[in-house]
Amino acid sequence: MVDRTAMESLKTKELPPTWPKGLLTFFIVIFLVVLGAYFGLNFWNQNQVSKLDILEDEFQNIRSSFSIDEEQKVVLFERKLNALNNLLNNHIYFSNILSLFEELTHPQVYYSRLDFSLNKNFISLNGVAKDQGILSEAINGLINNPEKVKAVVLKEMQIDLKNLVNFSYDIYFNPNVLKHQLNEGN
Repeated sequence: MVDRTAMESLKTKELPPTWPKGLLTFFIVIFLVVLGAYFGLNFWNQNQVSKLDILEDEFQNIRSSFSIDEEQKVVLFERKLNALNNLLNNHIYFSNILSLFEELTHPQVYYSRLDFSLNKNFISLNGVAKDQGILSEAINGLINNPEKVKAVVLKEMQIDLKNLVNFSYDIYFNPNVLKHQLNEGN
């Protein structure tokens, strides 16, 4: 004999479905979270836009208090600062070029102007020498460095009232000499 309660426990009973109710609750919670996030972000965005509008109004008020001349002076000053910053960032490289040039310069010659072209590999100089013999020695010293100097072109020479020789010449360097000097600074 089989126990009747055991038989009844083995029978399948129909249970009410619970998954739609749980799934519906899940979707309602997700919907409320998304809806809350939407309204919260919308409120925050409107708040930030109003703050930005206030700042833009203040900026326009400050800007309108400056004259156009003052504004142009500020822009010019900013350009000068940017140029100075660029020069400061690149001064190491140019210092290396000047060290090379100092090595090639006669001790009794000094320069009053220097123009430099990396693309054309030359330096244009104006300077003063004690006399023509010193200038000749300076030019010969440059020419006697064929591994670095390709050519020296004397453009101008005159003797002033103090018997000093004012001159102008271009020094053309061999390819990659100046570029090599730039790379040594890295």
